[in-house]
Amino acid sequence: LGLGLFLSAGSSVLNLAVGLLLLRVGRQHRSITLIADGKHLLTDVWTSVGVLVGIGLVALFGWYVLDPIVALLVGLNILRIGYGLVRESVVGLLDAALPADDVAQVQQVLDRYRDESVTILPPRTRASGRQRFVYLTVRVPGDWTVRAGHDLLDRVEDDVRSALPGTTVFTHLEPIGKVARRR
Repeated sequence: LGLGLFLSAGSSVLNLAVGLLLLRVGRQHRSITLIADGKHLLTDVWTSVGVLVGIGLVALFGWYVLDPIVALLVGLNILRIGYGLVRESVVGLLDAALPADDVAQVQQVLDRYRDESVTILPPRTRASGRQRFVYLTVRVPGDWTVRAGHDLLDRVEDDVRSALPGTTVFTHLEPIGKVARRR
C-alpha cells in the first residue's frame, strides 16, 4: 500500500506538470487538441488526489462511506470537465466571431488609419478552429489612385496580422463620393 500510494502520488505530480504545460502551449498556439490533452491529464491528477484523499479519510476516521463519497465527487468533476471539453470542441469546429479581446486589438489598429478622408467600416470577424479571419471594407476618396488605395490596404492588412499573428485578413476597397465610371 505504501509503495503504491507513493507511485500514484509521483505519477500525479508528473501528470500535473505535463498537463499544465500542455494547457499553456495549447493556449499559446490556440490548439483545442493540446488544451484537451492538458485537461485530460489534470482530470487524472484529480482522480489520483481523490483516491489518496479517500484512503486517507478512511484511515484517519475509519468511516468507509467517505471513500465512495470522494469517488462520487471526483466522478462529478470528470463529467464537468468532459462536458466542457465536448462543448469547446464543438464550438471550435463551428464558425464564431472572434473574442472581444481580439476584436479590440483589430479596432486599435484600424483607429490609426481613420481620418477625414478614410473610413473603415466595423470589421466582420470569425474564427474556425484555430484559424482567425478579419473582413474589412475601407472607403477612400474617389479620386485616389488604385495604387494609393491598395498601398493603404497592404499596410492595414500587415498591421492587423502583426496584432493578431496567423490571422487571414480580407479587405475591400470602396470609393467615397461620386466617381465617373469608365467602361
